[in-house]
Amino acid sequence: MGRHKQTDASQGNTMEQYTTPVVLPQCVARLEVSGGAVGTPLNTKEPSRAELLAAIQGSRVALEGKIEMVAVDSNLLRVDLRKVSDKVKVAEGSIAELQTEVGSLRKQMGQATSTVRRLEAWLEDAEGRSRQNNVRLLCFLERAEGFATESFVENWIRDVLQPTGLSRVFVVERAHRALVAPPRPGAPPRAIITCLR
Repeated sequence: MGRHKQTDASQGNTMEQYTTPVVLPQCVARLEVSGGAVGTPLNTKEPSRAELLAAIQGSRVALEGKIEMVAVDSNLLRVDLRKVSDKVKVAEGSIAELQTEVGSLRKQMGQATSTVRRLEAWLEDAEGRSRQNNVRLLCFLERAEGFATESFVENWIRDVLQPTGLSRVFVVERAHRALVAPPRPGAPPRAIITCLR
């Protein structure tokens, strides 16, 4: 490496610059320059067989190390893939169980829906039959029954049925005015609804 000084005119400083020689291939570097004499070859020694084998062996060791690292990484990937595969199998099993449960729940829901419909029909029929015993009494003045509507209706029915000779065996289960707002003055009174047994 050669070195020479150069003066910077603008700053007045001295800078050292380094020059590096260009490395040429061995076939070109056989210039015969030695000291100042021409004709002497440069020292361009061919590598020996042992040096080549050592370089090849070093490269081989480096490659084996890298291959071993790749093998370790691939083994780790295999382990991770097995774990993921096991989790996928568990998830598939859970999905199959859920599908089975959903199918059975749908079946139970269908059965429950049919049962509810049957019970609704039965309840409607029972309610209709219970209403067959209801009697609507009209034209009684508001508050004529006082606070004992059942006894008022029972006494009135007995008084009405006594001259007809009809059976007097009955029970007034409940009696009340129709569930609407009390009428205004001059409006017709509410009906008395009575359930007989």
